[in-house]
Amino acid sequence: MKKYIINSLVGMMLTVTSCSDFLEYQPSTQVSPDVAFESVENAQATLVGAYDQLSSPYFDGLYVQIMSDVMGEDLMINSDNNWGWFVTVYQMNVLSTYQWTSNPWAVGYKVIYDCNMIIANAPNINVGDTAAIETLVAQAKALRAYCYLNLIQMYAKNYTTDPNGMGVILATAPAEAEDEDLGRATTQEVYNQIVEDLLYAESNMGVSEYKGMLDQKGAQALLARTYSILNQWDKAKEYAEKAMKDMPLMTVEEMWGGFMLFSNNPEAIFYLDYTRTDNNIYLSLPSFYWPQYGYSSIRADENFINKFDDGDIRKSYFDFYEPIDADNYLVVKFGHNEALGNAHMIKIRASEMHLILAEAEAELGNDTAAQDAVYTIMQRANGGAAKPTETGEELIKVILEERRRELFGEGFRWFDIKRRQETFVREGQHWSKWNISPSDADYYRFTFPIPQGEIDANTKISDEHQNNGY
Repeated sequence: MKKYIINSLVGMMLTVTSCSDFLEYQPSTQVSPDVAFESVENAQATLVGAYDQLSSPYFDGLYVQIMSDVMGEDLMINSDNNWGWFVTVYQMNVLSTYQWTSNPWAVGYKVIYDCNMIIANAPNINVGDTAAIETLVAQAKALRAYCYLNLIQMYAKNYTTDPNGMGVILATAPAEAEDEDLGRATTQEVYNQIVEDLLYAESNMGVSEYKGMLDQKGAQALLARTYSILNQWDKAKEYAEKAMKDMPLMTVEEMWGGFMLFSNNPEAIFYLDYTRTDNNIYLSLPSFYWPQYGYSSIRADENFINKFDDGDIRKSYFDFYEPIDADNYLVVKFGHNEALGNAHMIKIRASEMHLILAEAEAELGNDTAAQDAVYTIMQRANGGAAKPTETGEELIKVILEERRRELFGEGFRWFDIKRRQETFVREGQHWSKWNISPSDADYYRFTFPIPQGEIDANTKISDEHQNNGY
């Protein structure tokens, strides 16, 4: 794994900076481990470097979020003037050699490597506050869990389908060149590690006003997400309630502004912190969504727009403007803040926790509580919305539809389809149409292949360990 990640990262870096320092495979601070962990302050700089890697466009700073929506049925890549970005992802036709497969894998594991370095070395720091060291380790474990939660959903089958099937590589210690390669752990083993890391993080971190790094509420929110994937609904409910406690929702006025001005967003639990001078510019979320000043290649299907009542404030996130696109609806939910690419990317917010709570209550048979929870989100966006009266499976459908309306563009649809094992019907204005159910052979497309470079470099992974369909 290590050799493959080094080569992949070098390839990406050469296209940007012509820098070969990744050959040293040191922490993201680009200093030796002896220096990186001689003090708490230096170790904290390593953590900042790990977050910088996380915000790379090749992982969570662009690829994961956009791919998670264009692999659904609500948004699409424009059929022309798309510059080739994410086209094969939208077409559900990725291969093990494509950058959409290899880049998130490589960068995700680079972040995990940095986290493992912190976890292994921080306890040995002789100078510094013991409590600060414990918090640092907790922060690294939370970030490691966050990365694994993305990777396991992308590269392994849905948990409930095959918990003992092949997951991803589970690395919990820094890898050295002479170390034996690691094969694919089971999906169950990976989720066990995610839960263990997040429980440790929750117990050893406090709540921070700064949301550019995961804190205790971030760990609680990730536990709520994880337990919903595992169908452990009592725990999903518990941690959603913890994460959303004392967290206000965006007001209607704040929603009018879309997701451009993030600095004072009241419901942010965790975001990637970009600035005017430090962002991914053209390889940023607003570049692909906003109608001007970027690639502007993402459009909304009219069938999805029709799911919004006229009184729903979120319907203002779509615009039909013929001079820019005479055929499809533009999406204006994400825009530039004063400069190209300058916009925080909210990764976890309170609205998601309300929706997890609603889904958990419904799955637990608490229909009234589920109706109340989802209505909180519906009424906030549409003052004239009627409170749901459905129960049982019909109520769950209402909640999942509300998730689509509330969280579109934020990187959930791919994983929700896969998590709930939904039939995937993509029609309407889409130029790549699908109608497949979990029992169909083509459903394998919701699981990415293990990158071919990993298979070639890793002595413990061969073609027989590749995911079905590839």
